[in-house]
Amino acid sequence: MKNGGQNMAESQAKYHHLIPKTYMAAWAHGKGTLYVRYLEDRRIEERNIENISGINHYHSIVAGMIICTKEDADILYAPVLRFDVKYKGRTISDTLELNHIYNDFDNWEITRPDGSLVSKKQIKAEISKIKIRDIEENWSKQYENKWNYVREQIETTVLMAKTNSIPAFEREYLMKFYTALDWRSIKSNFRFDDVVKWLCKDVMQLDEIDIPKKERFNEWLDNCADEIRHCLLLKFYRQYLNDEGIIYKQSMANLQHKSVRFLVADGEELFYTSDNPAFTYIREDGNLIGLLPITPRILMCHEQARENGENYYITHITEETVKKYNRAIQDNANEFIVMKSITKPC
Repeated sequence: MKNGGQNMAESQAKYHHLIPKTYMAAWAHGKGTLYVRYLEDRRIEERNIENISGINHYHSIVAGMIICTKEDADILYAPVLRFDVKYKGRTISDTLELNHIYNDFDNWEITRPDGSLVSKKQIKAEISKIKIRDIEENWSKQYENKWNYVREQIETTVLMAKTNSIPAFEREYLMKFYTALDWRSIKSNFRFDDVVKWLCKDVMQLDEIDIPKKERFNEWLDNCADEIRHCLLLKFYRQYLNDEGIIYKQSMANLQHKSVRFLVADGEELFYTSDNPAFTYIREDGNLIGLLPITPRILMCHEQARENGENYYITHITEETVKKYNRAIQDNANEFIVMKSITKPC
């Protein structure tokens, strides 16, 4: 029983949900089952919430990553520190320098104090097993673990409101949660993606440089452009979870300059969500707003604050308007949308 529990914990730590299970739960039926419609072929499948929208070790820091800190490197290269490492005739003991040359590990010479050679295959296997998971752990502590409570508050307060505005609650958390999901999904923040695409693909053409399978941090990172994009995301996300960096600045700007409006679906048409639930939407008037489905009946909008930012605003919308927003949710999805029940495409 004990080993089974350990295996389950390791499996959960290994499989990183880009879109949290606690968020997806509002669309689940039965025992955590989701109705998922794939964009490519329109097929609908029932998928368990445990094994969707995730990638093994997506947020883990591993040996060789350019974003490793000295603290990371000390942990990652612990298996080799009791030995002497020579590279191109130099003895190297600094772990950050070892990280810089990890991609040329085959040319390391590793010896014991008595001068005998150490099995590099065994050392590399030990290093490869080490994963630094502080990003995933901090995300769970700071955001995911609290979402059920906040979502229930929103449902109860918004759906029972007798007026079109209510005093704001958990406002900072809600702004930060939206910003976190905007960057966390596979598509990520659209401005970030535009810049990375321009620099890494259009200018430097790094997408044309393939990475051998044995050198990839993750099997789907098959070219240099994708690897750099992924490392940048991890760096920025790690900073965010420590209240610093570009994502944190964006969340604080949202907190200062944006107000929250909840759109409520009262009829049979319900809101979708997707594998890219938080995104920027261009309204008919040309203004940019942020959207995040909260539940099948509630869609949150981040809009420019024109009124009292300490209030939340509530608008009940028609079924045709729900369909319009569902088309936007579908258009901004990466691979699939999630529905509360099986419906015809918008």
